[in-house]
Amino acid sequence: MSYNPTPMPYAGASPQLDFMELNRSRDEIKKHLDNPKARAIIFQNGRPALTPQLTPFRVHPKKLIGQNIYDPGPVFLGLEDGQPLFAFHLAEGPSTLVKTDDFQELRRVGSQLNPADLAVLGRAKSFLDWHFDHNFCAKCGNKSHPELAGLIRKCPSCSTEHYPRVNPVVIMLVLHGDQCLLGAGHKFPEGAFSALAGFISPGETPEEAVIREVKEETGVDVTNPRYIFTQPWPYPSQLMLGFTAEAHAMDISLNKEELRAAKWVSKSTVRDVFNKTSQAFTRPPRYTIAYHLLRYWLAEQG
Repeated sequence: MSYNPTPMPYAGASPQLDFMELNRSRDEIKKHLDNPKARAIIFQNGRPALTPQLTPFRVHPKKLIGQNIYDPGPVFLGLEDGQPLFAFHLAEGPSTLVKTDDFQELRRVGSQLNPADLAVLGRAKSFLDWHFDHNFCAKCGNKSHPELAGLIRKCPSCSTEHYPRVNPVVIMLVLHGDQCLLGAGHKFPEGAFSALAGFISPGETPEEAVIREVKEETGVDVTNPRYIFTQPWPYPSQLMLGFTAEAHAMDISLNKEELRAAKWVSKSTVRDVFNKTSQAFTRPPRYTIAYHLLRYWLAEQG
């Protein structure tokens, strides 16, 4: 039995979009905005507007004229099936385009969305959140301005160009025979467990981060970190690098500042949870890399 994780419904992974990062002149962007087939998706307070069918609410960009739009204005996401796609972030308050209830928390409804829609919304959210949090130049402190239809920000005072932050994170399924180590963060719903994860530190390889993070969070020593696959993750903009690793022993020394709980779970129990014949823990949502790491492990022989 084998498990192919591609294509995976990962928030932020946008293979269906042509990003057009090398062709963003003012004239080209104006042409895209004027294209009668151009579409825009809309956010407010970091939440996308969705239809009752849980698809992104799409309108022509010109319908946003007269709306109260936050910096950076229209963000050109790229070409979707050859047609221009933009994202806008509305200021707080009522809109004549969509109802307040149409804006939904992406993390809450992610499992119900079409993978392609989830990917587009994830890319848009990553860009809009970055612009919202980086209005000022980190070098001189002056107000920066969006350039290249939201691809970068540039400081008019010192001419420094700022590019969107993507933070590398390792997420690892720690294994010992037919057991895997799962953890529960302090903000997890009751009963929910997932793979361990942590940010990569400067000067550290992903493999070194796997070993360090597992030790820091659970006291478990691991070896042989093995890269499996990757997921963009817009909460906020991160790149999740998925690994497995082998534990020397099963003794846990929990770091309660990092995790609320951690436990070893057998492969048979994980399989029963995925088959909905056990409620031993609540598995990660379907659109997460943790879900697919567990699926990958279940597909391995043994």
